[in-house]
Amino acid sequence: MPPNRFRTGRLTSSAVDPVIADLGFAAFAERNRPRYTLYAGARLSTGAHSSAAVEATLASAREGWQRLMSGPCPAAEVWGQLRLQVERQGERVAAQNPVLAELYQRLPHASADSVVLCRLLGLPVAEAAELMGVEPSAVEAALTAARRALPQLGDTEAPLRHL
Repeated sequence: MPPNRFRTGRLTSSAVDPVIADLGFAAFAERNRPRYTLYAGARLSTGAHSSAAVEATLASAREGWQRLMSGPCPAAEVWGQLRLQVERQGERVAAQNPVLAELYQRLPHASADSVVLCRLLGLPVAEAAELMGVEPSAVEAALTAARRALPQLGDTEAPLRHL
């Protein structure tokens, strides 16, 4: 007789079936890789560097997928890793976009990321929030803070041309 995996309606083991974990990661990667690549491409000057950042991020996520799934918000943790990988690749790139470099110098990362995702890449607030692992209201607040800190961002006809 197999061991009873249920006790008062809860699984007694915190381990996730490896096949299910692999499928979960594959779905996560398939959904997010294109958007991660857009973000990395906007921040870095070459496709090779943006691809390297995305692949390093997804490799790290795959390696720690079980741990990520037991945390409060896997998307937020992976987004933080992507930002870190983009910054690392950016250190290797001589010709970064100077407007975006200034944006990240003048704003908190969450605000700068929200501006890049929503204003530069044109993602809806809800999609940017999902990607970053935050609530849409956090993205709205970050965009508002960015507009206050950099009033020229309010010009929707010329987003991010000049800070």
